[in-house]
Amino acid sequence: MSLRLLLAIGIASVVAQNASAQWYYNTGAQASTVGESHARGLADIVRAQGEYNLNTARAAIDVEEARSQYIENRNRAQQVWFEMRRRNTEFRAEQAGPKPTSEQLFRFNQERAPQRLAASQLDPLTGEINWPFILTDKPYDEYREKLNLAFAMRAREGSYANVDEYRNVTATADSMFDELKARIRDYSPQDFVDASNFMRSLVYDAQFPSG
Repeated sequence: MSLRLLLAIGIASVVAQNASAQWYYNTGAQASTVGESHARGLADIVRAQGEYNLNTARAAIDVEEARSQYIENRNRAQQVWFEMRRRNTEFRAEQAGPKPTSEQLFRFNQERAPQRLAASQLDPLTGEINWPFILTDKPYDEYREKLNLAFAMRAREGSYANVDEYRNVTATADSMFDELKARIRDYSPQDFVDASNFMRSLVYDAQFPSG
């Protein structure tokens, strides 16, 4: 049996008791004997108890309805949240457009990859590097010296002697690039961009044999 049905039955019983007590009280007119006074007092007690029970039952129903409304509102809020999330995901997917194919991704990566240095920048026969002007500054002397020797040896031997030698070359080039980026405020935007592109191409070129 549900809580609402039990509460309804309780209210009906309380109302009946209250009506009976009220009738007894109203038909008694003015008390003329001790017995009648006693009966009226008893009726008042019954009526007060009935009103208390009635109010308690009504309060219980109010609490149950409030709890049911809270649960309903919470469920509705969750449904709205999930619906908004679904629509947002669909909107982002529509804005992003169709996913690129593997062929498109490969072509895109190829286009983004640095280009090898031109012969005017790196002599394929001697390995001599024609550095951009700002990279001839003193802070880069140590890096340039190591890289000049490494690329000259690569040109002479055709390739690096081993993997560790190649890693030393790329590590030196990366460190030189980091030094350049740390001094970005010292150069004009165009000079910095030209030097940055040169360093990217130098690091990329280092993975290939000479020639």
